[in-house]
Amino acid sequence: MNVKKKPVNFAAQAAEQVEAAVNAGAEMFKGYEDVAGFGKENINAVMATGALLSKGIQDMNKAWFALAQDAMEQNVAATKRILGSKSVVEVVEIQSDLARAGYDKAMIESRRLSDMSIKLAEEASAPIVGRVNTAMEAFTKPFAA
Repeated sequence: MNVKKKPVNFAAQAAEQVEAAVNAGAEMFKGYEDVAGFGKENINAVMATGALLSKGIQDMNKAWFALAQDAMEQNVAATKRILGSKSVVEVVEIQSDLARAGYDKAMIESRRLSDMSIKLAEEASAPIVGRVNTAMEAFTKPFAA
């Protein structure tokens, strides 16, 4: 039995191993880039949410202030009317009108402010919801394949 041994090409084997290590390192580095990019997008989503919340709260504060200012003006006008009234019946009518108008305005404005709050919550949560959806897709993609 004549077995000839082939010469081992150590240089070729070493080159293959180095190439495999370089490829593995590149894949690992790409993974780190993906994680860093994902983190950056998360930070951007939090910043966008903060900006939306800030603007929305500012708008709601303006609406509350306008509502309080309007109520104050109505109360001053009603007080002037009460002070100029000539009978107790007239005072009661003015007070009843003021109470009814205040109640109606409160119902309308509370609905408007509630709608503003809901809209703000939806808009402000959208960037975070988007990132959560992206994360879920990224984590479930390997399992789907």
